[in-house]
Amino acid sequence: MKVLNGLAFLMVLLVAAVTWALYALEPGLLLGTPWGQVHLSFLLVGAFGLGLAVMGLYVLTGWVNAQATLSKRNRELRQVRSELEALKKQHPEETPVIPDRLP
Repeated sequence: MKVLNGLAFLMVLLVAAVTWALYALEPGLLLGTPWGQVHLSFLLVGAFGLGLAVMGLYVLTGWVNAQATLSKRNRELRQVRSELEALKKQHPEETPVIPDRLP
């Protein structure tokens, strides 16, 4: 995780450096948008932010799916254990008992 966190931090620094360089070195990079002329660096930051938001939604969806799967697995495991205990109670003679370890 430390490597991924470091890589993400470096990517954010790289985007910030490129954005600053574009804005400082090329002030004439204006693009026409429906909201008027916008500098290319602002569009770059906006696109990067939208990408982060979409990635966050994918991560959130994966986490929710993993939690649902784990919950379902734990529920099934509890059900199987309760069924096993019920079978042990129905057939106590089949439960092995070690002579020196009486209950």
